[in-house]
Amino acid sequence: MSPPGATLLQRTEFRLALFGLAGVTAVYLGFIGLKVETAEFLVKHGAYYVVLLTFAAWCAQLWRLWAQRQPGDGPGRRELLLAGLAIALFSVMAVNSEPFRSKVLYDEFVLQSTAYNMHYFRDTATMVRGYDILGTFLSLDNYLDKRPNFYPFLISLVHDLTGYRPANAYALNAALFPVTLGLAYYLGRRLAGQWGAMLVVLLLGSLPLLGQNATGSGMELLNFCMILVVAALGGAYLRSPDPTRLSALVLGAVLLAQSRYESALYVLPVAVIILVGWWKRGEIILSWTAVVAPLLLLPIALQNKVLNATRWQWELKEDQNTRFSLDYLAGNLHSAREFLLSTSQRYANSLTLTILGALALGWLGWHLVRRRPSLRDADGDRLALFLVGLAALGNTGLIMFYYWSNFSDPMASRFSLPLYLVLAFAVVVAGATLGRRWPALPALLVGTALLAVVTATSRFAEPLYSHTGIDEIEWERRFVAARPPGPRLILTNKSTLPWLLIKTPSILVGRANIVADRLQAQLQDRIFTEILVMQTFHPTSPDGDYQMNLSDRLPKGFEIELLAERRLGTRITRISRLVAVTLPAAKGEPVPATR
Repeated sequence: MSPPGATLLQRTEFRLALFGLAGVTAVYLGFIGLKVETAEFLVKHGAYYVVLLTFAAWCAQLWRLWAQRQPGDGPGRRELLLAGLAIALFSVMAVNSEPFRSKVLYDEFVLQSTAYNMHYFRDTATMVRGYDILGTFLSLDNYLDKRPNFYPFLISLVHDLTGYRPANAYALNAALFPVTLGLAYYLGRRLAGQWGAMLVVLLLGSLPLLGQNATGSGMELLNFCMILVVAALGGAYLRSPDPTRLSALVLGAVLLAQSRYESALYVLPVAVIILVGWWKRGEIILSWTAVVAPLLLLPIALQNKVLNATRWQWELKEDQNTRFSLDYLAGNLHSAREFLLSTSQRYANSLTLTILGALALGWLGWHLVRRRPSLRDADGDRLALFLVGLAALGNTGLIMFYYWSNFSDPMASRFSLPLYLVLAFAVVVAGATLGRRWPALPALLVGTALLAVVTATSRFAEPLYSHTGIDEIEWERRFVAARPPGPRLILTNKSTLPWLLIKTPSILVGRANIVADRLQAQLQDRIFTEILVMQTFHPTSPDGDYQMNLSDRLPKGFEIELLAERRLGTRITRISRLVAVTLPAAKGEPVPATR
């Protein structure tokens, strides 16, 4: 098992023992040994450094892997030019089709808030309140959020390199889009040559749902990209198993597991890929990176432990008691069919990719059962993609039991992206296999993909996806940005995060009654140049009558001055300035209003 003369640290048996110890330790600490409060503390104050260490080590392994590349393996100059033009065309189309803005209500603001604390304080936490204290904006009342940490970490890294600005989150996704298509091109080329590479770029580049994530600040595009990365690294490892490729694959899997909630599933196919590599090589390869990998996954287990004990973060509806249930399956399957097969402009789907992918996936399943190819003779790239694709299908199957996986909901359709990845590469693999019998098939598939570009890209500019619930916030922020500069406090009826991210103190309107005395003092001492109040009115009759939301009403004694209002959809959003607060008088002590 170990070469003659190997030292203790070099012996495979010793490393296997340490790997087992690390695994047992990670399982015990992650699921059994620590209290929820301890787990929360460790993740809040230590997860950043674990992700930093993992990412730095991964970059080092990728650099070593790049140095080992063989000359002449890459595409020629003409092919690179053609691929670059196609990727650049889709990238420009994606970033120009919609404004850079948050897409999924509050989720993306939370991710940016976590990145804020990672950048300034190295804490994995989301802020609730924040104030400027002696020229430094401090986040207060921070809590551990449920969302994975890799994407906020990357945003914080961009902040570290270029300075803090909320736009960095959008810049990161805009940069990830061509990288993602480039990885798809690489995998397509490994599977079927240049035509396969161009086919998968056409299919994915014309997918409106993927393109719309290029101008948002969500984690979906990074997760999609990391699935491709792990598939590519898995193929590289199976082609030539060695410690460098193993380390790059393992660290990539750890980072993928921190890209989305369900992405810990991809650890399973990576484990199978590693075992197959050992079997093909005839010996066990275990780098020190692989030995400590279970400990690098510990923050994921601890964060999930905190989530399981923090019911308010589940965000369930009033009639729901659990996040996963068989009761959700029928409705989610119906919405998935409606979304995937829709011809309506309101959905960011690709009917061409759905039909081609479903046919290809069905044929590939039949082909595998009929031929039963030998594992030893299996192509490394195809085998790695097959195993990762199985995990992606398992991912899609799992979220069908989730309470909020309605693909026809514009804010939940992003959950279909891993399925679309599988469908796109199924078309490439099926086309390459059948193309040996029918040489004209690859050209026919590329032509059909070009048709998908024409028919699907018109949905890139469909506003429903990015305007759901966000328009009010965007209008409020534009209005405030146009006012004279100066310190101000925002009393918002939505979330405080959009304001805190631009270092503007904010509290919820509902807290006004609790802190009325402070607001009165802030007006009196002119701590803020102005205190703005955001309120919303809903229609109450067909005759045009409106009523303010009960939760938006200010207490008695609050005097406001209307500054602006705007109708957005059926609702009216109003912005006012707080000009006076009159506190209830104590017995025998009248208290005048303070302006």
